[in-house]
Amino acid sequence: MIRGFMKTTSRPALLAAAGLLMGSYAYSPAKAADLGGSCCGDLEERVAELEATTARKGNRVVSLQVYGQVNKALMIWDDGVDSDAFVVDNDYAGSRIGFLGKAAIKPGWTAGYLMELDIQDSASDKVNNGAPTTGAGFKNGDDNIENEIAIRYNNVYIESERLGRITLGQGSTAADGVNEVVLGNSLRHSDIQMGNTFALRFNDGTFSSFTLGNIAANLDSARDDLIRYDSPSIYGFILSTSWGDNDYADVALRYKGEWNSIRIAGAIAYVWDGTEDASAAAQLTSLKQFAGSSYTEVGGSISVQHIPTGIYGAFAAGQVDLDEFEEDPTFWYGQLGIERKWLPYGSTTIYSEYGKYDDMAFEGSEATRWGFGVVQKIDSAALELYAQATFWSFDGFDAIALDDPEDFTTVMLGSRIKF
Repeated sequence: MIRGFMKTTSRPALLAAAGLLMGSYAYSPAKAADLGGSCCGDLEERVAELEATTARKGNRVVSLQVYGQVNKALMIWDDGVDSDAFVVDNDYAGSRIGFLGKAAIKPGWTAGYLMELDIQDSASDKVNNGAPTTGAGFKNGDDNIENEIAIRYNNVYIESERLGRITLGQGSTAADGVNEVVLGNSLRHSDIQMGNTFALRFNDGTFSSFTLGNIAANLDSARDDLIRYDSPSIYGFILSTSWGDNDYADVALRYKGEWNSIRIAGAIAYVWDGTEDASAAAQLTSLKQFAGSSYTEVGGSISVQHIPTGIYGAFAAGQVDLDEFEEDPTFWYGQLGIERKWLPYGSTTIYSEYGKYDDMAFEGSEATRWGFGVVQKIDSAALELYAQATFWSFDGFDAIALDDPEDFTTVMLGSRIKF
């Protein structure tokens, strides 16, 4: 109402309207003193403020919503030889800004758009423990990490209430996120997203040729230029499929529902990837030689929560099928936690997690992950405060005549604020 009024109304009319608004409040001498200056000066200042905070749009029929978040953390790490702390953007839910909107075509039909940018100056998945700058994209510490402004979403869609939605442009594949369903507000799931470019260290202090991201990944799909279809929700189920740039295709099924006091959410997907930069395979050192040949992948996750108590559990698993390997890369991950409102500020989430990532760096390699954490919501400020600890151990390196790398530990202390 105010937005449309300001767009089509002259400044004198705005002044008059603002005067009416101010007149609707009790105007005591104390409040007049708080405003400062003369009445007209206060009015001009208020109008300028309204104009500055009003989102502009190109026409009257398409809505505009601006949203985003800032997620900053202190990342403390120990690679078994060295340790340090960096201030980072937590890439589990990184700092970003987005614009979305829609317009009615006719009853039951809408068209819309989504643009979202990822804005990070020191991402937790790109900082490094000082490994050589040659190979695997290593950078020294957090000093040489380039500021990152990346396109997450840039697409348009047409949606029918009865037939579903067609999306065209940069966006999530149908399988994106199927391995990451967690009902509790832990800000954690099966993916890595911190320390990915840290080189594993041997006990003599030397760097291995493997990074954490080479030896462990949750095989989840990502975003790409694509066309995607999502069905309407039918008894809580949504079927999705997408075809991406240069021979990528997938199909996914998602579900969310409640029975009595139980909430359930889950997803499963099948992926065929024939792209030259095969997304899951290219994450893994020994699989890079096959990036360019097609592969298939299946994965999914499920999460269940008891609503009255807030106790929840989550489980995820996935596998890549490569003809060249006798043992296919696989992973599984579990999380157990509770989300309850013990404090008046908002809900508190306490969780523990455990995961295994096998045959990803080479056949026989194993990475084991366990951890725990706490997240406190402050509802009045749309703020979350969190502390998370993750512990990694590695095995199977004797298969390539090496000692096993040292354990790797990260602790994240941070906050996320949404707007």
